[in-house]
Amino acid sequence: MKMLRCLSFLLLVGAIPVATAQTYTATKIVFNHPGPYTQEQLEVAAGMHPGMKFNMKDLSTAAQCMADTGFFESVGPSLEVKGSTATVLFDIKLLERSQMLHVGFENFVWLNPTEIKEAVRSKSSLYLGYLPENSAIEDPLNGALAEALATKGITAKVTHETVEPTLLRPERSIEFRIITPLIKLSNVRLDGVSTELAPMIQKSVSAAVRFPYNDGLAGQTTENRILTPLFDAGYIQASMSGVTLAPTQTSDGVTVLLSATLNAGDVYHVSNIGFSGTPLYSAESFAATQKLHSEDIASRALLMETLAPLDAAYRRQGYMDVIVKAVPIADPATHMVAYTVSVDPGEQYRIHQVTANNLDPAAQADFDRGFLMKTGELYNPEYVSGFLKNNTSLRALEGYSAGFKAYADTNTHTVDLVLTFVRGSVR
Repeated sequence: MKMLRCLSFLLLVGAIPVATAQTYTATKIVFNHPGPYTQEQLEVAAGMHPGMKFNMKDLSTAAQCMADTGFFESVGPSLEVKGSTATVLFDIKLLERSQMLHVGFENFVWLNPTEIKEAVRSKSSLYLGYLPENSAIEDPLNGALAEALATKGITAKVTHETVEPTLLRPERSIEFRIITPLIKLSNVRLDGVSTELAPMIQKSVSAAVRFPYNDGLAGQTTENRILTPLFDAGYIQASMSGVTLAPTQTSDGVTVLLSATLNAGDVYHVSNIGFSGTPLYSAESFAATQKLHSEDIASRALLMETLAPLDAAYRRQGYMDVIVKAVPIADPATHMVAYTVSVDPGEQYRIHQVTANNLDPAAQADFDRGFLMKTGELYNPEYVSGFLKNNTSLRALEGYSAGFKAYADTNTHTVDLVLTFVRGSVR
């Protein structure tokens, strides 16, 4: 529960002490600094509306309800009293957008964006595409989305997870997805595909249909899989429009037919990639490993390879939230694009706790002795992924493979690391 940082009551008109049990009629509800929210949204969040009767306990409850949404840094309620009526004032400070997480909806193929928004708004009147991290409504939203699907005759299990930022998707987000039934892409029908582009599009479509359908913020989306060969061939503005989905129930899940129009655009070449260097990674180091150069076709794959060493240099030092950007400035007249590379490192994260699952006593002892990233150390994902490969002297761990999950706490900038071991290879 997010507790109020500022909860005070002030009688602005009159000098008679306010009695807790005194009942007032609200003539008006005023929210100072409402930001992007409407009066209606804020009244729903507070549970107070003009004309309702309330006492000081009710006002305290309303302020706490607003704080519990997680969308506010502080909530300061006060009254302007006139006899048995009062204007209710809430001095609110909104949580900054940078402290909230973008919300993705991965595979809700039966719901359109408006229906998804309505389902979320049923649990949070303040939803505008973002949620506070660890919000109390995350679990209720699973149920709200499942209920929205049920109105369409679909029985589904919905879950969510917080997704850590990556080089390709440099933001921490919350992803909601249907885990049952399994929803896979069955085929793609694209209009606007030229004869020249048909072979590469056919290849990418064939690759995309091997994966579950994804239109969220985490992982590689279905659209991205289809357009990847174009991005890598310099079609930096390639997109799909008029996307429609036709889901079909099958004996083992759901298949989706995707129809759209391809807008390939033109091939661009690189005019320049600018990086002035940072204290952790110099411009000279960047140039030494650069894969994409002036006059090259503007390949996204080569751009990502160019940015990867810079990104890795920060992650090795515990910068879990690092955002490496290559902002493109395209010139349609010349079909040239210039990239300006920048780094927003965020905060360093340190290990809070390490848990190793499924090890026998001897292997656990070897792990405890050999795993050197202990509590208080900077979190380095490269060390974790290379642990078994680089520690062959730990004989009791022979025959084990491991996957890992890092759970970050953005308030304390610490990481709970969970390694799950299995005999043989991890799929």
